Amino acid sequence: MYRVPTTDIRAGMRLGKTIFSANGQVLLQAGTVLRESFIGPLLSYGITTVYIVNELAPDVEPLDVVSDETRIQLKDQMQRTMEEVRAALAEATHAGLRHFSPTIRTDGLKQTIDQIIAELLSNPKVAVSLVDIRSADQYTLSHSVNVCILSTLLGIELGFSLDDLRDLALGTLLHDIGKVAIPPEILNKPDRLTPEEAEIMKRHTVLGWELLKNQPEIPPTAAVVALQHHERWAGGGYPHNLRGNQIYRYARVCAIVDCYDAMTSDRIYRKGLSPAMALESLSGPMHGFFDPHFLLAFLNCIAPWPVGSMVELTGGRKAVVVAAERGRADRPRVRVLLEPDGSPTPQPYEIDLFRERHVEIIREVHEDADQYMREMAV
Repeated sequence: MYRVPTTDIRAGMRLGKTIFSANGQVLLQAGTVLRESFIGPLLSYGITTVYIVNELAPDVEPLDVVSDETRIQLKDQMQRTMEEVRAALAEATHAGLRHFSPTIRTDGLKQTIDQIIAELLSNPKVAVSLVDIRSADQYTLSHSVNVCILSTLLGIELGFSLDDLRDLALGTLLHDIGKVAIPPEILNKPDRLTPEEAEIMKRHTVLGWELLKNQPEIPPTAAVVALQHHERWAGGGYPHNLRGNQIYRYARVCAIVDCYDAMTSDRIYRKGLSPAMALESLSGPMHGFFDPHFLLAFLNCIAPWPVGSMVELTGGRKAVVVAAERGRADRPRVRVLLEPDGSPTPQPYEIDLFRERHVEIIREVHEDADQYMREMAV
């Protein structure tokens, strides 16, 4: 399964992942044979990318460690929470109240967080390739849910207790809550922010802290995540230019995941990076931003090449990724399907790259897979 822009849908492609509207309504079921006439309606719902079945290996499907139902439930709850907070702030502003903190209800959020923890703990060996389709106008909500899920996963990898995982999940879910007080013309701007706008956007950390710090149902550590998730391990972050262990550990977890999900997400002004490219950036030019121990744990449990994706191996062979395990996510098991000249392998066979160290993944080739499938259909 691989992701393509909605505008690149071609007749005969099969949908790899069910597409939901912003309110959880099923738009298209996984397995649907697509037509080019679907492009317009999907774009009208803000769906800018879709996942396509790799027809060279249709039996290979990625395992999403959190179910669609749980993810949609949490996103709906977050949407209601943010709308309630936004409405309360608007009412307080209209009434002339300068210091006002609306009550944030968390019962539903906490119940769904417990479900997420249970689902993650039920798949202790799977290296995660978080499969997500988000609409253009639902970025903040989907981003918050993804950051919550991946942060909880990282907390499990780091050996956090159950109580710690609950507090971590709640804090990372609400890490961007301060954005409800950012002017919508800046928050939803379909282009890069000016320096002045960027400074206003940075205020969301302090605004989030102010909203959360006195909430009776929210632990103080969760408020600290909102305040500190843009601080950097080597310094230079905001709002207080903290460094190293001055940054609370939940915020250090959130910093990694927040960057990863933002980098792999499509935005109106740029296409998201592949997981492999994003992870390479985190561990390369950006490594000074993050706690090195936490970053290594994250790299151990996130798959650079998602199950179902096509890759090119040493020597030019093409293969599909069939499995990836935590602790060796960068060396998955693959099934060789195409020879270097592009001809089908007579008898496809699998290679465990963790054991066969002389074989390397050179690049992801979903564009090639699409081309091969079109040629085979002729």
